[in-house]
Amino acid sequence: YFSFAFGGTSVQSGELTVPKPRKITRDNTEKRRFELPPLKEKTNNEAAEKCACENKTKEREDSWANATTTESTWLRQNFAKELHEIHLQLKKLLFYKRMPSPELVEKVGELAKRLDGKAEPANPNSGINNTSLDVCPEEFKGGTFGYPYFSKGWVLADCTEAKPLSSVISVAINTVTYPQEDEKHIDNVFKGINDTYPSVHVYVATQSDDIVETAKRFKNIDAVKVNDTKVAKVWNTLKTKASTPYMLIARDVVHFSWLTQVERQIRVISQIPNVKVAGGAYRNISGQWKAGCEQTKLLNYVLEYQEGYYHSQNSCMFCDYLQGPFVTKTELFQLDESLPNEVVFEDWFLRIGKDGNQAMACPDAMYFTSDHTSLSKNTKKDVWTPLAKKWTLNRILLPQGVKYSFSCKDIEVTCQATSELLPICCLEEYAKVMALLQKLSNERKILFELDHGSLLGGVKFNGLLPYDIDGDITLVTKQIDIFSKDEIKELFRSNGFSIYGYQSPHLDKGKLIHGFTYIGFNGFKIEVWGMQNLTNFLHAPLELRNLASFTKANLRGNWVNTACSPGLFARNRYGREILKHSQSWRKQGLKDSWQDYNAGSFKPCRKPKHHSCVENMPADGNIPFLVD
Repeated sequence: YFSFAFGGTSVQSGELTVPKPRKITRDNTEKRRFELPPLKEKTNNEAAEKCACENKTKEREDSWANATTTESTWLRQNFAKELHEIHLQLKKLLFYKRMPSPELVEKVGELAKRLDGKAEPANPNSGINNTSLDVCPEEFKGGTFGYPYFSKGWVLADCTEAKPLSSVISVAINTVTYPQEDEKHIDNVFKGINDTYPSVHVYVATQSDDIVETAKRFKNIDAVKVNDTKVAKVWNTLKTKASTPYMLIARDVVHFSWLTQVERQIRVISQIPNVKVAGGAYRNISGQWKAGCEQTKLLNYVLEYQEGYYHSQNSCMFCDYLQGPFVTKTELFQLDESLPNEVVFEDWFLRIGKDGNQAMACPDAMYFTSDHTSLSKNTKKDVWTPLAKKWTLNRILLPQGVKYSFSCKDIEVTCQATSELLPICCLEEYAKVMALLQKLSNERKILFELDHGSLLGGVKFNGLLPYDIDGDITLVTKQIDIFSKDEIKELFRSNGFSIYGYQSPHLDKGKLIHGFTYIGFNGFKIEVWGMQNLTNFLHAPLELRNLASFTKANLRGNWVNTACSPGLFARNRYGREILKHSQSWRKQGLKDSWQDYNAGSFKPCRKPKHHSCVENMPADGNIPFLVD
């Protein structure tokens, strides 16, 4: 494992604080080899030698000496960000008790070289000496500069290297789904853009003849009349109109002003590695303001949204999803036209995040929007079902506490075990069939117990092992013929289960032994084996040796018969470290199920980046696997 320690006093660099590295040796007298050298002013003679760039050089030295934050401090700020990311990865490795990857080790080494000055880091597109900038850098003039209303503070630096904004960004507006009361605001949007960015080209898609006529009053606005109501298709059409490297996806805007600060968002994308999307805060007509930053957690068939942020840089939040308008690279923007209007952006952010792209929200930039799509998202499960099907999701959790659940049928998945975790809907179906079996036991005095892997699942997960390939039950041999009866087959069939592969018990030395059948659902099977006796009759106290007093395991809220002491049974059956996890003997390539299992690790997945890959889960503990 690696650890990094920082502390001591801080060097203020304007808005962000860059910590001085703390001594990393035990000897307090040893030189601080990583400490930043003191800044030193140039002599007049030295300054005179720099005649060609004297003013710019002096400005930069003054900026350092006065600790004035400009965008050129990005390098040092990024060191802190990279270290924090490494720290998070190491914490995860510690949690999962895994060794760091070679890539992480290499990353630590490269960062150490950069801190030690042995390698010159690449200069980001943030300094005013760049020959071609997307936008000019900005500079903080101090906390009193904008007093008393603080509409100013950060100002654009005087530069001549920036490209014309009209060649950098285009604006796309899609009014197809606007309610009629919101369409009346489009004139304000056009005026606001024309006043703020008169040279920037705007493409607006609409079904309204009035909006088409309004657009004709502005030279920089082109209205595209469309008949399609599919939001994704219309947005994709607008993308084809743009020839600039950036697009402002001005979704749901109802006003526009200088508060939008488009340059700020372009600057974030152009300077911070891997950031391909930058948005701002937004407020609705009623004045309700939101930062617009959400985090997503996609794991084990669950997609969860949470408002807020974990990390920030340059006063912008790192986000997984942006609720409002945003700026992005034009080449990156492509929506899935097969999805409902309400969730096309959720899908797009999931896709770009999966590819390693990052998004940021800068709350100092603000949009004026309508929130007409939020109601259907929070009240209609149907609009989320296609997204759940596409991403194989059994749960979608929204920030407002809304929870949508999807069955195996909803998302068209089977329960055939592979190298991935079983879908939650399969675990639910398993619990359902066990509850039916328990009901049959209570009503008809059928004697059974959970066995082998199913018993172990009850001990460790209060249900089926989420990585198991089948279920296991033992039933008293003399009663197993109940599964040959048409009445029982119909009972299970009407509940969505099938009984097949029945084998009658046979006589051996005058005793009826064995018997077997399968209970199946959606590609998953439960093996039912006939046994002469059950552990509850063998090991329970005499007064508890009756069906009503059988030990029962809680399987997702259903109490189902299990071995007399399931923990003891499991430990004696599987040997060492039974609470750590191990996949089926078939997946492990063992001869049979009686071989010793190598607990504490999972086999590689066929889809290692999929949210259901079992290898991405800890091989010990149950809490990370549990889903309500």
